[in-house]
Amino acid sequence: MNDKQLLQFYLNTREPDAYQWNLSPESLYLELETRDFLLRNFTVFSGMKACNIGIGAGGWDDFLGYFLGNNGRLISIDLDPEISEMFSFRQRREGHPNPSNVICCDFLTCPLPETEYDLVTMIGSTAREIGAYSATFEKIGSILKPNGYVMYMDFERYFKKEELSAMLHLLNMKIEKLQEYDRFLKTRFYCMKIRKISGGAKP
Repeated sequence: MNDKQLLQFYLNTREPDAYQWNLSPESLYLELETRDFLLRNFTVFSGMKACNIGIGAGGWDDFLGYFLGNNGRLISIDLDPEISEMFSFRQRREGHPNPSNVICCDFLTCPLPETEYDLVTMIGSTAREIGAYSATFEKIGSILKPNGYVMYMDFERYFKKEELSAMLHLLNMKIEKLQEYDRFLKTRFYCMKIRKISGGAKP
């Protein structure tokens, strides 16, 4: 990875289709509300360990690094080698003050330590791209500490919140906060604060 490839990455974000979407009210609304939900509902503490599943363009992971500040560390996981390498290089080149530890791996088979993380985040189309919702949340539950939290954002057209709620109940996880967003009907989405129940008791 080098500066020439990084320049091409920046230019790719300005391609007509992508750039038009990135500048749209819908896209800005998604980013605003998702980030605001995190800030309003989650608290950072010293020694906090966080994991984000799915890097994409890396903006969410950049934001999480600033959110954690000097108090916590972030692991970012993505299956795509090019995305993983570019994101890691870009953060170093831009001098991000709290860069992610990037792991290129399939989340479902990635050898992550159990009961390690205080916070796991997954937003956008990540869960849909993985495909196995139940297995994905079961794995998330296994790497979360007791009473650890999940920040989850998804589109209503991808996975109905009612289906997710029923599934989480079986996995000893509880929705503590649900916010729905329907200002733009074509991109209706929701954000959740989910807690892993300590001691294995069902909610």
